[in-house]
Amino acid sequence: MKLSESSAAIVLKSIDLNKDIHFFETLGFRILSIFPADQPRIAELNGHGLRIKLDRSAKNVNAEIQIKPNQPSQFDKTEYTSPTGTAIQIVSDQQKISETTAKTIVVSSPEKDGWHVGRAGMLYRDLIPDRLNGRIIASHIRIPEGGPVPDRVHYHTVDFQLIYCLSGWVKVVYEDQGDPLILETGDFVTQPPEIRHRVLES
Repeated sequence: MKLSESSAAIVLKSIDLNKDIHFFETLGFRILSIFPADQPRIAELNGHGLRIKLDRSAKNVNAEIQIKPNQPSQFDKTEYTSPTGTAIQIVSDQQKISETTAKTIVVSSPEKDGWHVGRAGMLYRDLIPDRLNGRIIASHIRIPEGGPVPDRVHYHTVDFQLIYCLSGWVKVVYEDQGDPLILETGDFVTQPPEIRHRVLES
């Protein structure tokens, strides 16, 4: 069985994610993903043979390198520090989700619960604030003004995605799926994990 190639990323602390993304794009980097979509704090970009991860919550101001090995057993611990102080982290392909999930009932009201600006200027409302220990992310998304949406091509590392159009319409495009789709009130689409897509217009 052929093992997948190991990969590494340089983690850089970001204070203003949008400005940093724009800066690296002007240098020829291409955005790979933004997470989470409702209130972005991490963006991954690739360019010039290097993958970088912009992280608003990164601990170190200096560069931090993450290595994602195809054989984790070759490392005897998950954190290393170079002689010059560069932090090295050994990470798994996906962060493990806690199996312990509290049983709760969540009531969310669009009139009472706050909206905040998320990806591409769209407004987001978190329907499950604690996200059941990372098991589920549910967002109510509102596009405040009609017309083109300044979204970027991106993907989400999740097991299942469903988009439901509550009202109005939205045009989206998916990688290798032909022409853009227009979702109208009552329409929904299921997205395969990590499929690259973009919101075009509403």
